[in-house]
Amino acid sequence: MIKPLPRKVFLATFKHVPRLAVSLVIENKRGHVLLTRRAISPEKGRWHMPGSFILKGEPIAACIKRIAKRELGIKIDPKKARLRGAFDDLGGDPRGHVVDLVYGIKTNIPIKETDETKEAKFFSVLPRNIGFNHKETLRKLGH
Repeated sequence: MIKPLPRKVFLATFKHVPRLAVSLVIENKRGHVLLTRRAISPEKGRWHMPGSFILKGEPIAACIKRIAKRELGIKIDPKKARLRGAFDDLGGDPRGHVVDLVYGIKTNIPIKETDETKEAKFFSVLPRNIGFNHKETLRKLGH
């Protein structure tokens, strides 16, 4: 059964190894990128790309579907997501070293507010208040 680690154990893993995460670059037809304002810590209140850590035993496709449901309240077909790159985050996440697999997808599905997301918006120009290393990653991807 795939399940998250208890919070204390999860946070302790950062002392020993990098954590592998999946982030989504969702673009609309005009090429604007979707960012969500976090409703949870860390980086609460800051904009970021929807994402999550991969759980032990969880296929990447299942992680993409989980992110879409938990952070955006939508269903995404992971077969339509394309790997855009892998990015180191050595200091942008307050918990520790993260390696981010960034997948791109185009959609115009209306985004819903969730327990993890207090706001979602498509941007043509990136806002200043972006958490983690996501502003740097988006710039490397041409946004």
